[in-house]
Amino acid sequence: MEETVREPEVIENEINTGIVITGAYADKLRRTLFAQLSKYIRKSKEHAREAARASGELNKLLYIIIVENLKSDKGDAVRIRIKYRFDPRVNRIDWDYDTLRIEFFKRQSDEEVNNIVKKTLETRLDEIKREFTPIPREEAKAESSRETIVERVESINLYELIGSVVPIGETSIGGVVFKLSDRRGEELGIVSVEPGGDTLIIDAIVIYGGRAYRAYGRSNKDKNVYLSNPNELLKDLSNIKPLPITSEVAEKMISQKMGELT
Repeated sequence: MEETVREPEVIENEINTGIVITGAYADKLRRTLFAQLSKYIRKSKEHAREAARASGELNKLLYIIIVENLKSDKGDAVRIRIKYRFDPRVNRIDWDYDTLRIEFFKRQSDEEVNNIVKKTLETRLDEIKREFTPIPREEAKAESSRETIVERVESINLYELIGSVVPIGETSIGGVVFKLSDRRGEELGIVSVEPGGDTLIIDAIVIYGGRAYRAYGRSNKDKNVYLSNPNELLKDLSNIKPLPITSEVAEKMISQKMGELT
């Protein structure tokens, strides 16, 4: 979305996470905000702290909605949209919570989701806003050295990265979709195993460190081998070189594969 300027130096914009697995929305939202405000963040650590504070405020609210109230499971997907206003003169980001829209990809009605969003805004928003009240400039401390603004692309080793491969359902064409998690149990993405002629097609989508990757290859094994021993799938997947793809493509592919589950 293009930035619009209502008054000098006051920025209005919108965050749109795209479709992401529920375990990745917080990181995606935070990185999107940092990217949109990068020209300000590069100039001032105070702007970086404010972006971190604002994303923390919103992610706390989203956790209550998505995890505590919607009871999201690993493998669910979500898309979050919300507008905000940034005034660099006073170093303040304000979320327009009236524009908060959550698309939750689970067997729950939009009415139920909207009711939970409304209820949480009414009962918890003031508390969260107080918790994340901006610190006065004179009291603010330097950003921790672990806060990295400029990031570099790194290759990934799937065998070292992935800690578990768990089947979550079968597709209409006889394939199986597995959930991928790291060694801490956090979601990384999905991998599908589907018939492709005389062999199986292995197609993995991984989102890690703010980057998206795809690993695509073939296997001569039967899908039941992978169902009975998912570690075999991890071993075969580790022999496929993951290639970088855009986050938008990764989100669409994850959404499509999740939609094919029967």
